[in-house]
Amino acid sequence: MIFNAKKFMKYTKEELEILLQQDKPGQTSHLKMAPEHRQNDIAMFDPKNARKSAVMIVLFNDADDLKVVLIRRGKYVGIHSGQIASPGGRYEDTDKNVRNTSIREIEEEIGIKANDYSILGRLTDIFVPPSNFVVSIFVAYMHQKPKFKIDPREVDEVLVFSLDDFVREGAIGQREFFVASANTSTIAPCYLLDGAELWGASAMVMTELLDLLNTDKHTISNNKFEKDDIYKKQIV
Repeated sequence: MIFNAKKFMKYTKEELEILLQQDKPGQTSHLKMAPEHRQNDIAMFDPKNARKSAVMIVLFNDADDLKVVLIRRGKYVGIHSGQIASPGGRYEDTDKNVRNTSIREIEEEIGIKANDYSILGRLTDIFVPPSNFVVSIFVAYMHQKPKFKIDPREVDEVLVFSLDDFVREGAIGQREFFVASANTSTIAPCYLLDGAELWGASAMVMTELLDLLNTDKHTISNNKFEKDDIYKKQIV
C-alpha cells in the first residue's frame, strides 16, 4: 500500500511545526531505505568517535503543492561527489552548535539567508559510516518560492521536487551505486525522481520526513498517527 498523495497537499507552516514536535520514528524509518550492508553500522555506531555535521531540509508551498529543495553535489575528490542531498556540511568550531552549521551551509551553498525561512524543528540524527559523520537534520519552511545563488565549487545544481514525487507509484526502486569509500559498488534502495536518484543517508532522512507527514490533518493536534506504509509495496 502507498501513501495517499493528497495528504501532502498544502501543509501550513503551523501544521508542519506541530508535526515536528511529535515523537519521531527515527531508525525505524531510516532502515527502510538503508543499503543492506550498512544496516548494522547504522544501528550500532558509537557517537563518541563520530564527527558532527548538519543539513537543512527546506520546504515551501507552491500553489497546493508542498515542495522540497535538494542539491546535486559538485564533482570533487570525495565520497559524496555528485550525490543528491539536502544542503549542509561539516560542523566548524565557529558555528558554536549544529543548528548554526545548517544555517551557514545553506547560505554558502545555495544562497538562502536565515531571514528567508523559519526553522520548524529537526528530525532524528543519522550516522553516515563512510564519512564517520553524525548528521543533524533541521527542517525549514519558506513562505515563498526560494531564489538560489549557487556556489559552483560545491553544488552542480539545485533540484526542486514535489513531495508527491516520492510517493507516486514506482517511486521506490533499487539501483547499483558506486561507494567511493570502499572502492566498490552496492545495490541500494532509492527514490527514482525526475533526473535524479536519491539514496543512502539522504533517502533515509527523507523517509522519516515522509513518515511524519503521512498523518491525517485532523489528527495532528491529538498527537495521533494513521499511517499507510509505502515500503510494503514491491521494490522495482
